[in-house]
Amino acid sequence: DADVSAFVPDTIRFDQYLLHALMLLLLQAPTSVLTFALAMSARSSDSTDQSSKVPLPSAAAACSAVPRVDSIEPVASTKWLSLQTISYTDQEGTARKWDVATRTTKKSVDKADAVVIIPLLRRHDVTGDGSGNTSSKVASKGNDDNNRIDTLLVEQYRPPVGKTTIEFPAGLIDDGETPEEAALRELREETGYVGERCRVVPQVSPQVCMSPGLTDESVHVVVVEVDLNNPYNHGTPKPNLDDGEHVTVKRVELNAGLKEVLEKADGNMPIMGLYLFAVGLELGASLSFT
Repeated sequence: DADVSAFVPDTIRFDQYLLHALMLLLLQAPTSVLTFALAMSARSSDSTDQSSKVPLPSAAAACSAVPRVDSIEPVASTKWLSLQTISYTDQEGTARKWDVATRTTKKSVDKADAVVIIPLLRRHDVTGDGSGNTSSKVASKGNDDNNRIDTLLVEQYRPPVGKTTIEFPAGLIDDGETPEEAALRELREETGYVGERCRVVPQVSPQVCMSPGLTDESVHVVVVEVDLNNPYNHGTPKPNLDDGEHVTVKRVELNAGLKEVLEKADGNMPIMGLYLFAVGLELGASLSFT
C-alpha cells in the first residue's frame, strides 16, 4: 500500500503556519500578547525536529511592518463617545498621531456598530407546494401597483449638523444580534413596517466604514423586502420609537427620481449614503455598459 505521508511534505508543520498567522494578526496587539505568541513559537520550535521547521519572522521583522498602529491613548469620554489619540507608523516609517472618535459601546473593530436598512416595498405572491411549505415571489405584472417599488426614508433632527436629515432607517446592533435581526427590529421600531425574514432572506453587505477620517464606526447595509400584502404593512403602520426619538417616515417611489426628491428636500440634508444610492439608481438607468 502507498504511504500517505509521502504526499505530505515533511517541512510543513500546521502549528508553525498557525503561529506565523497569529504573529501577523497580532501586530496591533499589546506587546505582552505578541511576546506570548513569540514564546509559543519558540516552544513549538524546540519540540520539533530541525528538518521540519518553517522559518518564522523575527520580532524585529514583525514590528517593522508598516503602516501599523502602535498605541491608542484615551483622551476624554462621555457616556456614549470617547476621544482617542492613535499613535501609528506610516508607510515611510514616520511616527504620527491621529485623533479619532469611537463609541464607548464598541466591542471590537472586527464587528460593525450598526445597520443601515434599504427597505424594498412591493407586493409578493405567496405560493404553496402542497406540503405546507410556502415561498414568495414578486407579484405578477398586470397593473401599475404591482410593478411599483417603494422605499422608506426617515427624517430627524441631528444636533451635530443643526438640521433635519433624510436617511435610510438605521440603528445599533444589540448584543447577541445578527445584522439581519437588528435590521428587522430597527425597521419595525422606526417605521412600523415588518420585513421578510424567511421567505425572502435579507441581503447583508460586508462591514463598511462610515467616515474613516473621523471615526472607527462601521455598519452593515441590509436590503430588506417588505411585503405590502402582509396585513401588518397595510395602511400606515405605527412606529415604536424610543424616548426622545422624533422621526418622520416618508414612503418614496424608487423609480420616480429619488435624487430629485432629495434635492427638493426643503432645506433638509440628505445623508451621504442615501444620496449616493440615489445617484447610483440614476446612473444605472441612464448608462449602457454593452
